[in-house]
Amino acid sequence: MANDVWALAEIAGGKLTGVSLQLASKAAELAGQLGGSSAAVAMGANTAAAAAELGACGVKTVYAADGAVYDEYLVQPHVDTLAALVEQHQPAAILFGVSNYGRDVAARLAARLGLGLEYNVAEVAVEGGELVMTVPAFGGSQSVKMAFTGGGTKLVGARPNAFPTNRVGGAAAVVSVAAASAPANGAKLSGPFGAEGATEAGRLGKAPDGHDIWMPAAMRAKLEEAQIIVSGGRGLGGPQGFEQIEALATALGAGVGASRAAVDAGWIPYPHQVGQTGKTVKPTVYIACGISGAVQHKAGMGSSALIIAINKDKDAPIFGFCDLGVVGDLNVVVPQLTEKVRQRKG
Repeated sequence: MANDVWALAEIAGGKLTGVSLQLASKAAELAGQLGGSSAAVAMGANTAAAAAELGACGVKTVYAADGAVYDEYLVQPHVDTLAALVEQHQPAAILFGVSNYGRDVAARLAARLGLGLEYNVAEVAVEGGELVMTVPAFGGSQSVKMAFTGGGTKLVGARPNAFPTNRVGGAAAVVSVAAASAPANGAKLSGPFGAEGATEAGRLGKAPDGHDIWMPAAMRAKLEEAQIIVSGGRGLGGPQGFEQIEALATALGAGVGASRAAVDAGWIPYPHQVGQTGKTVKPTVYIACGISGAVQHKAGMGSSALIIAINKDKDAPIFGFCDLGVVGDLNVVVPQLTEKVRQRKG
């Protein structure tokens, strides 16, 4: 209804992603402030378990569509189901995560129903009875407040970790929704793609200098949900430098991130980019190796609980906001740190 706020849940491998619980928590908060009700939409496998988790974050209703048609990465069935629900209930807003899935579904939903859409939202609040969004601008150096004009359901895209997860307890009413039909054009997913579809035990391709780019197991961790992240930047000197980053990450059980400079150079794929134009992360520990700490990178990791910087440039901007700084050659410090971690773990 006019003051209801929904969250679009994302189920991957039968499990909710972390951002789904963040969105559900925020939807419950905003709906309460608007005097409406909150809901989440979950499509895919194991929606009963998803509904329990979403309800514990405060949403009152979960619209659950269970079906194999949602398991493959085909956006049309998701959009078909969500569009029908929106036309029936007319919520004030839907929160979605700015992931590949969230972007695809929201963009197509906006085009189909003529809805307003805003990406990259860092915060959303109720001011004067209206939703007001805070969006980073000018490379993260400034923030802009924005609001929708006109009626209709508003689509609000939030970066992962923009909102906290609030497990307030309780259970949601589960409304079963009929699964959508498979696309009439017969489209189907023939196999994995991107980093997860790399062949030859993880070889992704060639760097400009001809060096093989590999995707080790630790580098497949979802950065948005990692509690420890080891990131590399331009200071690594080349794609070979990520081998020692991966070694430290493996020893710590961490995810692997990267600066935009490293990604633009082709040393590591884009899914590992942290920053204004990459992913927003909020780990317990963030270890930045050879990263200068430009404002664009800080926008994606500045809220980490503990930031450790390793850089040979004592004047690097990252030393102005890190919690622990090591001025030294990362090619010496990182292997030593890796060995110490291995020794401590026995």
